[in-house]
Amino acid sequence: MRRALSVLSIVVAAVVVSQGAGGEHLGAAPPGFVDEVVADVATLTTVEGLPDGRVVVLEQTGRVLRVDDRGPATEVVTLADFAVCSNSERGLLGFATDPAFVTAGFVYVYRTVAANAPGGCVNRVSRFFMDEGGIDTASEVVLIDRISAVNGNHNGGDVEVGNDGFLYVATGDAGRDPRGDSGTAGANDAAQDLSLLNGKILRVDRVTGRAPSSNPFTGPGTAECRLRGNTAATPTTTCREIFASGLRNPYRFAFDPNTDDTRFRINDVGQGAREEVDEGVPGANYGWPIREGRCPQGENPPCAGPPSGLVDPIADYGHDDGLFVTGGAYVPDGAWPAAYDGTYLVADGALGTVWAYRGGSDVASSEVFDTVSRPTDLAFTTGPDGAELWYVQQNGEIHVVRPPLAPAAADSGPQRYEALPALDRRFDSRATSSGSPLRAGQTRLVDLDAPAEATAAVANVALVQPRSQSAFATAWAPRTARPATSNVNAPPADNVSNLTVVPLDSEGRALVFTQATAHVLIDVAGFYVDEPGAVAAGRFTATDPYRLVDTRRPFADLNVYARRPAGRGERVEVLVAGEGGVPLDVDRVDAVAVTITAINSTSPTPGFATAVSQGSPLPVASNVNVNSAPDVRANLALVALDDRSRIDVYLERVDEVVVDVVGYVTGDASAPATGGRFHLVAPSREVDTRVGLGFGRLRAGARAGIDPSAAPASASAVAQNLTLARTAGRGYLTAFSGGAVPEVSNVNASGPGQIRAAFALTRLDAGGEVLFAGESSTDLTVDVLGWFE
Repeated sequence: MRRALSVLSIVVAAVVVSQGAGGEHLGAAPPGFVDEVVADVATLTTVEGLPDGRVVVLEQTGRVLRVDDRGPATEVVTLADFAVCSNSERGLLGFATDPAFVTAGFVYVYRTVAANAPGGCVNRVSRFFMDEGGIDTASEVVLIDRISAVNGNHNGGDVEVGNDGFLYVATGDAGRDPRGDSGTAGANDAAQDLSLLNGKILRVDRVTGRAPSSNPFTGPGTAECRLRGNTAATPTTTCREIFASGLRNPYRFAFDPNTDDTRFRINDVGQGAREEVDEGVPGANYGWPIREGRCPQGENPPCAGPPSGLVDPIADYGHDDGLFVTGGAYVPDGAWPAAYDGTYLVADGALGTVWAYRGGSDVASSEVFDTVSRPTDLAFTTGPDGAELWYVQQNGEIHVVRPPLAPAAADSGPQRYEALPALDRRFDSRATSSGSPLRAGQTRLVDLDAPAEATAAVANVALVQPRSQSAFATAWAPRTARPATSNVNAPPADNVSNLTVVPLDSEGRALVFTQATAHVLIDVAGFYVDEPGAVAAGRFTATDPYRLVDTRRPFADLNVYARRPAGRGERVEVLVAGEGGVPLDVDRVDAVAVTITAINSTSPTPGFATAVSQGSPLPVASNVNVNSAPDVRANLALVALDDRSRIDVYLERVDEVVVDVVGYVTGDASAPATGGRFHLVAPSREVDTRVGLGFGRLRAGARAGIDPSAAPASASAVAQNLTLARTAGRGYLTAFSGGAVPEVSNVNASGPGQIRAAFALTRLDAGGEVLFAGESSTDLTVDVLGWFE
């Protein structure tokens, strides 16, 4: 279908943007992929994804455009119009967002500006502030300046932030030696001159522009070169900003989003014989002008290997297959069909071939993914349905390529639950090789080490100190469409966890998306497996919500607990067998479902609560996280009993705890049956009071109900995610099946204007309805993830 294209401009006058053939399959992408034109503007150099799925593109002559095709009409908005030198290969060349962009608004721009320097122009890298209104050009902080552009060509121009937090910059050799002691083209040795910034990958602190002490060239005999200029009079001291050297025109490079490490590949434009792809290595010398691709300059294979001290590319291709390499992008693992895991896309800017490179020394022997028209850049972003490839062309066309994605299964079929002995941490981004957080707007394929027969994991997903005002994360089955719902929401700098049911692929993996840069933890309580028949263990029985313990109140017949010191905190012992509908015979119970509400009234530092069977060792995992006082947080926990009648709730920097039981998972001594088997469904939004879905804003003391469309009339209970929004103040929400509102809570708010989410397993009444009641006024969203027979 053809897209309507509306053109807006915020900081400059509106301009006419011609409409592309939206929806038309224009390229030669593989079957099932759709390549469509989103917009058509002027000569384009760069495309960069934003965390919310929109993209930014750069016109060579100076305009920064934001493109949004998430609605029925594509919007193109001008964010800034820079004055640049745009002759030859100069111009507006590079753009990157800060890892904390959602909160801080910082962006990085590489452009060619007029200057009193040889050639009349130089390249500059600056940081700016950007928001919905555009780029504030008055906010400029120059990080690197006076990079020679003496000959007009070979400017490089890419900027990206690595997982190590540093800003990486690609510079070309300027086409002619800025120092003037060699020559032009293949005789230009600027890339080998460590006292010049040209022909290099630079790495600098993204706040100050200064070289980090971990760069390859530091100490005596080195100097800060970021502002000193590159001319014949430039001192010959080695530049500390250099990360790697020996590059001719590294027009584009790309970081791998599938790892915590700072791994990247460099697409370096060759001269007359070879185009190359290099692995980013600190201190590497890629050989130009001595080497071109994997050969001496001007030669083609077979040829001798590199001299000592030089590094050959991981792959290259000759000019029979293309003339100049441009964009590159790693495919996010798990987001596209399995064949594309581990794939690096490489584009040739002349013949328009886009290869799916998966290894080997010859790029051109790779699968041809697409054939397009003179592409200049490629980038992935996470759109409403999942990972999208965006590319731009010299002719001004902006394209998006969408993959074939299976919809989430409408119904998983009957499942039984297998509890782990205790909550087990299966992923922690802080504990990976580099300890880097997941980046805003990206996905990560996470292996949850599930048993071979597992179809889904019951897991606590935590966001740790996100860099956003309203961060969220979503986990779903790889190679399926991204749900329109989230699993956990967190304000900036908080630690928030939420239980959920995560569909898995056949290898026990899930795809995780974070809207803001944050560390992510995944603690698994158990797994669901297919169960076609009657079974004793693994079925869920929902009970009417019942308060087991409230430590704010003294011990009593209906408030039975014991507190004792443990480690740096305390354990609260809670009797569950025979209470609130849970069988007294522990052989009939594998696990109990309890809502744990942790209350921090005094601690200035965050705390947590972890539930285990009585006396069991504490896992390195948590069920509930609270932040600095005052804070109240609730979360559902499925706690394995392990033949015990009690559970322990360990508290650290938590003053009080409330425990409510909502059901249990049957054990081996239960009679075989089918009731209580679980059906996982595609997330279904049943309530959103902000838009009047289900019912209107829930007022203090009021109740409202729904008959969930995702569950059949025969269902006994639902699994649902409850999210409070625009809370009026401190209070709580209760989900229940009817009658008087029980004295329990599912999700708590500690103040006004909050977003709080919690998972709930809720019994349905005889008519299939579930009710909600709030202590204080709040908006509410309800997403049903499954139902029980």
